[in-house]
Amino acid sequence: MQNIIIGMIPFFRYAMLFIVFYIVVRMLLALFFKKTSDPVRGKLVNIVTNETFTLREREASIGRNKSCDIVLPFDTISRLHCVIAYRSKGFVVFDTFSKSGVKVNGKRIESKAFIHNGDQLNIGGIELQLQESRYKYIKDKSGFLGTPSYGIILILLAVFNLISMLLNMYPDGEFNATVVCVYLGYIALQWCYYLFASYVLRIYNFELEMIAFTFCSIGLAIIGSMYPGAVLKQLVAVCIGVVGYCFLLIILRFTEALKPLRIILGIGAIGILAVTLLLAEPTNGARNWINLGGISVQPSELVKICFVFVGAVSLENLQSIRSLTLYICFSAICVGELFLMFDFGTALIFFFTFIIIAFMRSGDVKTLSIVCAVAAVGAAAILILKPYVASRFSTYLHVWEYMDEGGYQQTRTLIYSASGGLFGLGLGNGELRNIFAAAEDLVFGVVSEEFGLIMSFMIPLTYCFIAIWAVVNAKKTKSTFYAIAGVGAIGMILFQSMLSIFGITDLLPLTGVTLPFISKGGTSIISCFCLFAFIKSMDTRTFASFKPELTNVSTGTSGKTTSKGADARENDG
Repeated sequence: MQNIIIGMIPFFRYAMLFIVFYIVVRMLLALFFKKTSDPVRGKLVNIVTNETFTLREREASIGRNKSCDIVLPFDTISRLHCVIAYRSKGFVVFDTFSKSGVKVNGKRIESKAFIHNGDQLNIGGIELQLQESRYKYIKDKSGFLGTPSYGIILILLAVFNLISMLLNMYPDGEFNATVVCVYLGYIALQWCYYLFASYVLRIYNFELEMIAFTFCSIGLAIIGSMYPGAVLKQLVAVCIGVVGYCFLLIILRFTEALKPLRIILGIGAIGILAVTLLLAEPTNGARNWINLGGISVQPSELVKICFVFVGAVSLENLQSIRSLTLYICFSAICVGELFLMFDFGTALIFFFTFIIIAFMRSGDVKTLSIVCAVAAVGAAAILILKPYVASRFSTYLHVWEYMDEGGYQQTRTLIYSASGGLFGLGLGNGELRNIFAAAEDLVFGVVSEEFGLIMSFMIPLTYCFIAIWAVVNAKKTKSTFYAIAGVGAIGMILFQSMLSIFGITDLLPLTGVTLPFISKGGTSIISCFCLFAFIKSMDTRTFASFKPELTNVSTGTSGKTTSKGADARENDG
């Protein structure tokens, strides 16, 4: 049996590359070519001229500035006069510090007010009437590229994992039943999730999940070939991550009910990092691991979920300086604790995510520039006052001068990555796997050497394309919370990927962060799946299900329909 497997290694090498390439490209095409109709939430009608302004987006800005969604070019209108937002309880109008104010049914509002069908708004002397739409449907208008066969994708993933099983089932020349069970169990997990999501969660789009499963398959293949005893732990982490992903998809339907958790999760995140700082033993120069009954846990990975959630909830409140200030303080404490742990990579990831989330809501370049400047001064002060911290980065851009000392990992990564060529040497045939932390920090180099440069470059490019999709679709989300959380989450994953890849190739200082979904590490896998749930929530199709009871806005009467799948009503939680 072993001889047959050895003889088929060249075929397996190309088959695994083809499978990954096809799945990733097909899922990205589906993500970008999936088309749905934009639901008309309502419209504003000028009482005098009968001019109509359609309200499609979650938030519509109104003002004299040409960048506003609804432009009213009159002197009585401020540059950004007000914003009309659609919330779970209906439409809300926010006065964005305009000079002439906003009146609802003749009464001037202080900062915001709920508005309903038939209400009249006076915006700088312009009389507008709100007319809510009777139906709010999302219709699937995708063509061939936007509707992949997920069954075929799962079959291809099963083939990839069966090949990994065959290549890894004889470690040290002896049959390992545990390895076989792990890969079969992982195949079963993928199908179980697909069936559960389809029939229980009523989700019909699985692009992000298939990409995550594919990257996890690459990681399991590498870990199984290097550490057969650790592959079961990795599978358990994947299972927990999938459960966490499903749990978040369920509770994220009810964003209004989750808002009170902001303070609890914020205090909890700060507390978890503080406990880690006190109890963690130094590991590779950082105090970021806690041992719980023989299981090593990196709490900062789990805090990432809280960090994105707290930021999205805090900054969902429009034009709230207080919320932005509180989030700045929360972020500063988290980043400060991570610096005290000497976990500089995670600290940079948190800071970068904070900048994304804060800018998405405030757009205040001046304030964020000051924050960045203060952070840079603080980091410089640490490097000056703590010389041993600066010494950790002494080999940056000089790894070839210290190729047998501080630059040992980077130089070997550069050498062995290039030796794999476009198609790789085959799973288990590389040399980089013999270097310390090959399955963790250096895993991108292992992928390059054994699977080829084509597959390795697909990983960061995939995250880049998902980030582009998230930014493009941010305005189409059903909630501002989903937009902020989704873009913040993919920004965090993308920046972490860049730190990992650029660090081991000496383009950035080596900080020792993992490559999402692929590196060996349980808490990292769990965190990545949960962050993907935030990205998933951005998709307007995620929380759409069968057509429920329809309500006539004007009369309150209702009628039932049983149409399925293509026409779905919005569920704002």
